[in-house]
Amino acid sequence: MQPELGQTICDPACGTGGFLLAAHDYLVQHNSPLDKDQWDHLRHKALHGWEIVDNTARLCVMNLYLHGIGANGGNGRAGRSPIHVADSLAADPGGRFDLVLTNPPFGKKSSVTYVNDEGETRRESQIIVRDDFWTSTSNKQLNFVQHVKSLLKIHGRAAVVVPDNVLFEGGAGETVRRKLLHECEVHTLLRLP
Repeated sequence: MQPELGQTICDPACGTGGFLLAAHDYLVQHNSPLDKDQWDHLRHKALHGWEIVDNTARLCVMNLYLHGIGANGGNGRAGRSPIHVADSLAADPGGRFDLVLTNPPFGKKSSVTYVNDEGETRRESQIIVRDDFWTSTSNKQLNFVQHVKSLLKIHGRAAVVVPDNVLFEGGAGETVRRKLLHECEVHTLLRLP
């Protein structure tokens, strides 16, 4: 993906921050020495992530902190974490990014587990409905592909790892594939065994 200085980079399912750190390291290795403003942007403005699991988000924040990312705001200001603890699929965050790099959690269906009045555990399918999505589905992978598209600035780029055949299913998969190919410049679909 070869990120460039000054770009904003997002991972909407960042886990422990591997893609964000890889982008950070790439920028440092390919642009050294960086001036004060470039370091400030890289440490405090360039990287953004969402993680739904509290403990994983804590690991990510610490991982980034150990690399000097989000550690302090510069000029004596308190730092702000670039990681948001939230379900990134729940709503459009409003921000747009130059690059989106992500490997969302595998699993086709989104569901919620709850206990009913009789004390029985039930699982209920969770269909994501958003105005910025091409189609509504409970398929997590298709929802992440749609979410990534909505996060991109005009001329933004994305690299997304999803299970094989996600874009080649019928129904919602077909809708997402057709819209993706029609509205975006798809460079590569790589199938790995």
